[in-house]
Amino acid sequence: MRSESMTVEEFSKQLKDNLQGRLAEQYPGIELESKHVTGVGFPGYEGIVIKPADVNVGTVINVEPFFEEMSEGMTFDEILYRAREAVISKLSDIPLISTERMTDYGQMQNKVILQVVSKEGNAERLSELPHREMEDMAVIFRVMLEEDGRGRQSSYLVNHQILEGFGVSQDQLYSDAVSNMQKQYSIRPLFNVLADMNPVFADDPMPEPDNTLYVATNEKGMYGAGVIALPDFMKEAGETVRGSFFVLPSSIHEVLLLKDDGHTDYRALQEMVTAINATEVQPRDRLTDNVYHYDAAERVFETAKHFSERQMEKDMSRGSVLKNLADSRQKAQEQPLRPRVVPERGGAVL
Repeated sequence: MRSESMTVEEFSKQLKDNLQGRLAEQYPGIELESKHVTGVGFPGYEGIVIKPADVNVGTVINVEPFFEEMSEGMTFDEILYRAREAVISKLSDIPLISTERMTDYGQMQNKVILQVVSKEGNAERLSELPHREMEDMAVIFRVMLEEDGRGRQSSYLVNHQILEGFGVSQDQLYSDAVSNMQKQYSIRPLFNVLADMNPVFADDPMPEPDNTLYVATNEKGMYGAGVIALPDFMKEAGETVRGSFFVLPSSIHEVLLLKDDGHTDYRALQEMVTAINATEVQPRDRLTDNVYHYDAAERVFETAKHFSERQMEKDMSRGSVLKNLADSRQKAQEQPLRPRVVPERGGAVL
């Protein structure tokens, strides 16, 4: 059993050293490194990076769950066995792709997509990635690889080094990602999506149009929230929803759209999103706790809070104008009437 004073970093190094010996015979030349792994859109963690010999792409396991299991009484030998099985499973999932192919833009051009992540807590990681800003989110670039024989799909983020290897500008990368995603996204009523997943929902009555939630995602349903960064998405979504709407970030894989009926309090929506994120969505899949709004008349996308503040300013300004008009009318009514003086007309001379 581990010492009570052992830190997760020390545990990770000890686990890595033991795994190296257990894996060396089966995987000659394998390299393991204990390090703090930083992610995009989810908190970093202590992990072990595994890189097989003669393979350019590695994988990683999170050691923190193992650390917790050991604190609950599991022996180190039991942890070591479980960690070894986890590594072997991860190694079988590594895509067979070379660095040369990863940076061959001719092969990757039609595989680039947009992904949106929160800027909060990701400043360090975003500094390594080409990106664009979108309110409190960042738009990054991901390359989706072919599915393997078991229907699983791998992907990798485009960092500055990979973009340099591509030999194209960030603007060109964005243009190609937009072109790829324009062909593969959908905006569908949540009712229909649920009915496709489980026929039992088909027996329920269809909600009224103004109360309908719409799901927006891409064809694969992976990193599909990135569709909100497409240039024409908001306009097309407004036509589907029939007016202005709220955007609820369900996860990095999809967003929900709700028509703005003029009576919805965004704070209630935000409380709902925050609660669901905290209890139902895995940290690595969370987008943000914020709710957003698209003003179809003014073609403005912003946080719902900012939209609410803008509306309040408009109402105050309009109220001030009406008050001035009312004051002017009151003053006019209070003025004493003066007799109208009609000038005398001279006689006509013929």
